[in-house]
Amino acid sequence: MHIDECSMGGNMCHGGQDCENTIGSYRCVMRCGRGFRRTTDGLSCTDVDECLESHPCHQQCMNTIGSYRCACELGFQLRNRRCIDINECRQRVCRLDQQCKNTRGGYTCIDLCPNGMTKSGNGTCVDIDECRDGTHQCRFNQICENTRGSYHCTCPRGFRSQGVGRPCVDIDECEVRHTCQHECVNTPGSHRCLCPTGYHLMANGKTCQDIDECLEQNIQCGANRMCFNTRGSYQCIDTPCPPNYQRDPATGFCLKNCPPNDLECALSPYALEYKLLSLPFGIAANQDLIRLVAYTQDGVMHPRTTFQVVDEDITLPFALRDENMKGVLFTTRPLREPHTYRMKVRCLLVHEQCSVSVM
Repeated sequence: MHIDECSMGGNMCHGGQDCENTIGSYRCVMRCGRGFRRTTDGLSCTDVDECLESHPCHQQCMNTIGSYRCACELGFQLRNRRCIDINECRQRVCRLDQQCKNTRGGYTCIDLCPNGMTKSGNGTCVDIDECRDGTHQCRFNQICENTRGSYHCTCPRGFRSQGVGRPCVDIDECEVRHTCQHECVNTPGSHRCLCPTGYHLMANGKTCQDIDECLEQNIQCGANRMCFNTRGSYQCIDTPCPPNYQRDPATGFCLKNCPPNDLECALSPYALEYKLLSLPFGIAANQDLIRLVAYTQDGVMHPRTTFQVVDEDITLPFALRDENMKGVLFTTRPLREPHTYRMKVRCLLVHEQCSVSVM
């Protein structure tokens, strides 16, 4: 029967020693603490390398005397012996013009594209076409125009903007002075100029021009009458040839046809011609109106010619002066009211005379 001396009690070993029972006896061996292991002979303790034997750590293990310490790789932090990735992006590690992307154990700073730009497949910044992808804020009748990095909301021609996302409103062009010479009618996005009866709109779309009905409509007033174009209309004016004159069908002149031995008729002007002149309101005084010229039968301007007013009427607002063998008709006072005036002008040549009636 084997007796366990270590269990019989009594302090057989010194302090710091443990009693180890052996067959037929016992021995005193070193008492080793946690993290240590007794040597084979029992006389000393050696450190236990937990890192090597039990792999207690997640990433890195550093053995210490009687223990061990766990550590983590760069970019990780230890939590309950586990290494947890650190999200460095929460620490604002990138510049303001960069985007932070967290990675396992680290992070990457990505250069940002300016507003209105995005990264392409090759890493370059390309423009975002907000008008095409529908991210713009242009609404109603606004027109989206893409620009590099942005866009503009514009209005159609004839409309003005009230701001992004608000409808464009029509511009009333008729409120602008001198848009039309006569009447202006506003239309959505545009306008129309209207002319009074007897006028037509010119190619510029704003100016009214008088229609010469006598020429364009070939008005035939009849014998001894002439078509007189007026502003916006026309009149048939009596232009009879006086006694002893006959109208030349080719020129329309009244040519002298004197009976034999009629001295008074022989001394009268050889030819009479009617001239019709239409004038607008508002012509000031001392403004030249027309120049009268006498020509020979060959169409050459006649030299040494003078012009005179016959039966001068002081109520007429016109006068005549000679200038370089021409008769210049000019105003003596402003023309402010509609009126039809008749005046006779005589043309005097060397050895001859002519006559013209201006209306």
